[in-house]
Amino acid sequence: STTTQDGDAYQLPVIALVCNMTSPSSSPILTHSEVETLFHEFGHALHSLLSRTTFQHLAGTRGAMDFVETPSHLLEQYVWDPSFLFLLARHYETGEPISSDLIGKLVQSRNDLRCIDIQNQILYAKFDQALFGQGFQDNYGGGATTTTNNNPTTDLFAKLHSNHHVPYAKGTHWHTRFGHLVTYGGGYYGYLYAQVFAADIWKQHFQTNSLSRSSGLLLWKDMLSHGGAQDPNVMLRTLLNREPKVESFLEMMEL
Repeated sequence: STTTQDGDAYQLPVIALVCNMTSPSSSPILTHSEVETLFHEFGHALHSLLSRTTFQHLAGTRGAMDFVETPSHLLEQYVWDPSFLFLLARHYETGEPISSDLIGKLVQSRNDLRCIDIQNQILYAKFDQALFGQGFQDNYGGGATTTTNNNPTTDLFAKLHSNHHVPYAKGTHWHTRFGHLVTYGGGYYGYLYAQVFAADIWKQHFQTNSLSRSSGLLLWKDMLSHGGAQDPNVMLRTLLNREPKVESFLEMMEL
């Protein structure tokens, strides 16, 4: 523990990222996707490391479920930022920085099939809400035995695919390994929802200078430091100096 300038004691957070990355046995190289995941989780870590709240149960990521992914999605932006990639990506043997041409191709590939991914995220969010909605619970939850349907979740998943024009492979049960259905419990929509906030923050404060110290301090003081102790609406309006909007997210997808 330590003390503030006013003499109040507080406990400094201890955060660890436990990652399952490519084995370094052959060469110490991470794929770009792994780096993106690392930065995503680092965003959660920063949220906890930099929060300064009165109560520990409101520190860091202990906040509104449909806002808590905002810092992690914001940190993901760095691995798509050309100026930051030039600093980050080096040849593991020669130390040669990544070429501008390769950076351009990498950034250009970001939106390949992106709309299909967004459509899938919407489908997963609707499936999550349907599972935890009252209608599904009335029919299949609470030990109900009146139904003859032995695969209600699989049938629901297939139906949503059909409704959203997303191909479904019959005989598969992908949703049984979808861990976020347990951890989010009706709030998985927040994963996509937070991407909108992250895109808006990035465009306003970091797009032209991703290493801006003044923007970083604003992010800390107006958002990260509060953890879950302040209304996300208030934090966003303070940080953006306006209401958040979806246009930044659509522009990022080049729509």
